[in-house]
Amino acid sequence: MKDSLVKIEKDDSKELRQGKFFETITKSSDEYSSYLARLDSKKLTRVKQSVSAIKSGVHASAPLVCLGPEKCPFVKRCPIPDMDVEGNLDFGPISNYPVGRECVMEKFFVEQKIIDYLQHLDVDPNDPVEMSIVNELALIDLYKNRSLMVLSQGDKKGDGRDFMMTDITGFNENGDRAETTKLHPIIEMIDRLEKRREKWLDKLVQTRKTKAEFMIKMGESNNNSRVLEEISRLREALYSIEAPEGAEEILLDD
Repeated sequence: MKDSLVKIEKDDSKELRQGKFFETITKSSDEYSSYLARLDSKKLTRVKQSVSAIKSGVHASAPLVCLGPEKCPFVKRCPIPDMDVEGNLDFGPISNYPVGRECVMEKFFVEQKIIDYLQHLDVDPNDPVEMSIVNELALIDLYKNRSLMVLSQGDKKGDGRDFMMTDITGFNENGDRAETTKLHPIIEMIDRLEKRREKWLDKLVQTRKTKAEFMIKMGESNNNSRVLEEISRLREALYSIEAPEGAEEILLDD
């Protein structure tokens, strides 16, 4: 046992360092298995399914959890309720809604965004680095979509549709309230999301540039032109990306 440990410490190969790390994780998992063994089969299956969903990306964990039509702040944008001739929503039975699971609108929205980025940016789904960037871009689009819904229907107080919000700053001696109007913070959020999008797109370009430089250093001249051509196509694809300008463009009905 001691000899094997000495060998691992002396050998500086990447494979052995990875193996040592995997052993650490496995030991931690073994210690946790005693807890899992106490769970009934139904709960254990639910745990495994939850872990699998987390590993699959943002489309499984980022969407809002459905609270039902009575509690949802975005129910006016939900595709499930019907609308009568007077414009009133008919929620229908609660069984029509995926209560406790992902919002049906956001689930399909973020899934489609991931597919779009994979195809448009020519990303290999087996590349963990580029897939993490794709997930971030899809997440940004999801948050921007949510922000646009706030602007289109207003927040809890009804503010935001004109990009402004009103705060009560106090009351005078007559009991009249003093108010101030300022730019709604959701506008700043949208601006931050766009800057975040630019950062991740730049990281994707840098990732592929680094890959090309590594191949050059390794002497793989036959693949250099292909990788550099790939980076050139990526830049063209990035320049052609246009973020949605309004909430209407991202509704499921459209």
